Amino acid sequence: MINSEFTVVETKQETHDVESIKLYLGNKFDFKPGQYMIMELDVEDAENGNTRPLSIASSPTEDFLLFSTKISQSFFKQKLDSLKAGDRVKLKGPMGVFVLKEDAKEIVFLGGGIGITPFRSMIKYATDKKLQIKMTLIYSNRAKKDIVYFDDFNEMERQNPNFKMVNTLTDDTTDWKGKTGRISEAMIKEFSSEKTLFYICGPPGMVDALSNLLKSMNVPQQDIRIEKFAGY
Repeated sequence: MINSEFTVVETKQETHDVESIKLYLGNKFDFKPGQYMIMELDVEDAENGNTRPLSIASSPTEDFLLFSTKISQSFFKQKLDSLKAGDRVKLKGPMGVFVLKEDAKEIVFLGGGIGITPFRSMIKYATDKKLQIKMTLIYSNRAKKDIVYFDDFNEMERQNPNFKMVNTLTDDTTDWKGKTGRISEAMIKEFSSEKTLFYICGPPGMVDALSNLLKSMNVPQQDIRIEKFAGY
């Protein structure tokens, strides 16, 4: 585990309310795709403190650390949103067991909103390492403007014949030709089989609902892996 400062090399507005920061990795350290780190920023927040857990969105195969988060009015998020190239942030980690099973035969990732971050790490890693895992990402958002890493996943789909991206929109479907509505049993069945391993990540309500849905479909508990992203 490391506890060190990292330099911001780039910031990017991923969507209208999601900001990314890219950090210079320098001396590489070992982490598994899907893990998170504790970020510390210079803010005074007596109620919530100055640290937050953030999933690593980059892959261990990349030469930078990427973190993306939904911006809110909290002191921490406002500080993160104001970061610029050259600024320093403190990180502790890596942590977490919500990681890619590299010898899996078939994985379906069920994601919502900013819960997409660990999936970017896992899918990018599997793509770069040319792992022979059949992977499908079913990603739910309200509108097309909310889809994070749209271009990244399109590029991974182009590079990796084993990966398929499926976006579904729940609210604004104007000029949208893809799937619509919440992630459903029919949607899951279309892209899975009896040997599928499921990863679920997103808001707590969505994670609970999809976990219960999979159980009602008689998916064994050991084939369901979850990570909840509570807002702050």
